[in-house]
Amino acid sequence: MTATTRTRTKVNVGQAVNTQTGLDTVSKSSIVVMGIVSTSIGLWATACIIGAMFTSGGPLQLAQSYFSAITGI
Repeated sequence: MTATTRTRTKVNVGQAVNTQTGLDTVSKSSIVVMGIVSTSIGLWATACIIGAMFTSGGPLQLAQSYFSAITGI
């Protein structure tokens, strides 16, 4: 004789899955990354301006050189 085994599988269709925690983690980490990148760009730009002022001889000379370069005078 052969033995027959029955298995009952229950499938829940349309069941809501809570993915809010995963989305919160992605949102927080992307905000942190954007903050780090923005801070890095700001620090780099500040360093470039300060370096340009030292090279040109001061802020007024830098502004004069800038307008000379734009106008061609």
